[in-house]
Amino acid sequence: MVYIYNEDGGNVMENVNVKPKIVVTLSAAKNQWDDLYKKIEDNELYIDIIEYRADLCDSQEVPDYVEDIKALKEKFNRLPLIFTYRTRGEGGQGSKEPNDYYELNKAIIEEECIDIIDIEMLLYEDLRDELIQLARAKGIQVLVSHHEMEHTPSLKELKALYQHMQQLNVDYSKLAVMPEDGRDVLKLLTAVYETKQDSHHHIVGIAMGEQGKLSRLAGGAFGSDLTYGHIGQEAAPGQLHVQQLKSLMEIYQ
Repeated sequence: MVYIYNEDGGNVMENVNVKPKIVVTLSAAKNQWDDLYKKIEDNELYIDIIEYRADLCDSQEVPDYVEDIKALKEKFNRLPLIFTYRTRGEGGQGSKEPNDYYELNKAIIEEECIDIIDIEMLLYEDLRDELIQLARAKGIQVLVSHHEMEHTPSLKELKALYQHMQQLNVDYSKLAVMPEDGRDVLKLLTAVYETKQDSHHHIVGIAMGEQGKLSRLAGGAFGSDLTYGHIGQEAAPGQLHVQQLKSLMEIYQ
């Protein structure tokens, strides 16, 4: 339950609780996948969605990515799979320029081997919109994302970013920010909550780092639909192991 305040000062209890799905972020070198499969098997009860982080894998060509993805889908066919190539400007290790980023994601979409594709919001508008339309045509859900790795924008700016995402005909709108203190975490969660009131889309809000761990655990109480964890090594600052994440999330549900 989340409390909000009327203009006259009275408080009203609004029930926006959702049960966030736990996304496990995966990457590996070619000779490490067997060990990773075992870790997934050991933790499968704590995982709802797999995120394949292409920028963190040693593969560089589309056929290599497709081979990895198809192997994951074959072994863990109950788990939806997100394809993500995170560029350096958004906190990842991917070095592809916009046109190459577009070509990679276009090729993956056309393979029709994934369930959800993560598209960075600040990609050139024409390239971004073409990828969204292509994914839609192939029946692939779209997660549009934006990461602020150095700070947390104002509440007004966060809500404007979410509003812009809502206009892109996507399924998931994700913002990740770096907070300086608890007030920044609350700012992010407030933006999630207020956006959720007027949206039928999936809203995702994550505050990174140690300060932001609360958002990964309690985000569902504010309407955040996904939370990200790991099974061995964190892929973003503040990620928790999926078992710990699921256990602690129950406090807020």
